[in-house]
Amino acid sequence: MPQQVHHLFKQAMDRYGVRGKELAAIAGITPNHLSDFRSGKKWVGPDVFMALLEGMEQLSPGSRRYFCQLLAEESSSEKKTDDNFGEKLIEMIEAADDDTMEAAMIAIGRKWKKIRQNPAMSNGYTSGLDSAIAV
Repeated sequence: MPQQVHHLFKQAMDRYGVRGKELAAIAGITPNHLSDFRSGKKWVGPDVFMALLEGMEQLSPGSRRYFCQLLAEESSSEKKTDDNFGEKLIEMIEAADDDTMEAAMIAIGRKWKKIRQNPAMSNGYTSGLDSAIAV
């Protein structure tokens, strides 16, 4: 069963020794609010979530990247077992804000570039768009 975002966030905090009181202060929320998020009792809005990620990185460099890697691995494992992945991806794209779309497009460009550099990954797919991707 896939892990929830709050579990992955807690895992990253624990691995990098990020203290909840310090992180809550940097992010501008109460320690109780952070605790409720980490335990899955409450969610945080996008602005607070970004502040938490930035605060975590400030307190322990590398922790945000680790969280994102955990999240990417989790998403990858969900994709392999989820028949409705395409539908969910479309829903996520439709709901995404400008910053999220920019990050997604960069990730797609990097993936495309990686595939182009390693033809074995491309499953024989070729396109004249290679030069259009500047990542």
